[in-house]
Parts: sequence; structure tokens; C-alpha cells
Amino acid sequence: MGAASSEAHDAPEGERKTVTALFADIKGSTELMADLDPEDARAIIDPALRLMIDAVHRYDGYIVQSTGDGVFALFGAPVAHEDHPQRALYAALRMQEELRRYAGRLRAQGGVPIEARIGANTGEVVVRSIHTDEGHAEYTPIGHTTNLASRMQVVAPTGSIAISIRSSPEISAKEN
Repeated sequence: MGAASSEAHDAPEGERKTVTALFADIKGSTELMADLDPEDARAIIDPALRLMIDAVHRYDGYIVQSTGDGVFALFGAPVAHEDHPQRALYAALRMQEELRRYAGRLRAQGGVPIEARIGANTGEVVVRSIHTDEGHAEYTPIGHTTNLASRMQVVAPTGSIAISIRSSPEISAKEN
């Protein structure tokens, strides 16, 4: 068996799906952590991260990655839901609501309140499952849809949700 056959066998298989990608990030966390002891910073960031993760799970989203001060989540895969765009937006709204409450508690305790920005985009990706050396499976999407969702999060004003909506040819034809 040649090297090419071995590489093809090890390559992860992908499946094309329409999903909603969501990125959420705590704004200014780098500056916040620079002024605090790492344990103190963790004590502030971890509860916020837990709120984000819980919001994603509440609407059957999948956490692709935790970035330390944010999350990258997927709706519509690996668990398929026809209403995945709505689920992602409900999760984003819940994140912002819960983070505002948490920031209020921090402020009341004399701490520095935190805020988040969220970006979401719906479109096609190729999703694949990669098995790590430890036998853990990671489910990852590849494609422009995730890149655009990440960019939407970066440009979102603090405390807001930025989404992109792309009109499909079927919708445009129906409107004319």
C-alpha cells in the first residue's frame, strides 16, 4: 500500500450541510486579565464562559471550540434542526441577557463589568469528524460561513449581536 493510499484512508470524510455558526467573545478580556492575578481573572471569566456555553446547549447547539474568553458554536449540526438560525439567535439573545445580569452583579460587588459581542452567519459548510490520538472525536465545520460569522463577531458593537443574512436565489425569485 503506497503513501497516497494511506493518506487518503486517514483523511476525514466531510458532509455538506447548511448550518448557523455563532462566535461570542468577551470584549476587553485581554486588558481585564492584564491587570488581575490569573486566578482572579479566571474567577471573573469562567462564570461568563459557562453562561455562554449554557445558552448554546439550551438551544441544542454544539460547542466547536472554547477560546478561553468566548465560544465558537454550531447550530444545525451535528444535531439537525430546521430552525437552526432561530435557535442560534435565541442563544445569542440569552447570552447577552445573562451576561448583562452577571455584569450587574460584578458591578454591585465593586468589580469591573464585562460585555460580549456576538456574530452569527447561516450558510453551507463541510462538516467533518476528526478523531484525536486520545480517541476523542472533534466535529468541525470548514467553509466561508464560519469565517463570516467570526468577522461578524469582530465588527459587532460591544453588547450586541451582528448577523448576516444572505438572500438565496429561491427567495429572490419569489420576491420578483
